[in-house]
Amino acid sequence: MLSNQYPAFVYSALLLLIRLVVGLTFFVSSRKKFKNIKKFARENSVSVPVGYFVATAEFAGALGLVFGVLPQLAALGLMLLMISTMSLHIFKWHSPYWASRGGWEYDLMLFALCGVIVLFGAGAYSTM
Repeated sequence: MLSNQYPAFVYSALLLLIRLVVGLTFFVSSRKKFKNIKKFARENSVSVPVGYFVATAEFAGALGLVFGVLPQLAALGLMLLMISTMSLHIFKWHSPYWASRGGWEYDLMLFALCGVIVLFGAGAYSTM
């Protein structure tokens, strides 16, 4: 668990930074999907309703993290999305690990950061 080596505000500030980085990342991602949902669905071999679901889930998760409303639940939902995305990369598209070559490293990083929020909470700078 967290030690008392540093003041509590340091941990809360770090958790806030993680929430903002991940939340803003998913917010931008969801906006791109909503702008052309048919293109997103076609490029990712999913139906348009699934595309809307993914974009909406990313948007809701982003809002939850940024504003600190049910942030652990939001992070858990985003982790589920990242598991789905990584599964597509690994098993369907046979992508390499490195994101620079179209791989799933970036998705794994987002998954891990969401895991920090799930395990340690949102910190003192949240509504929940």
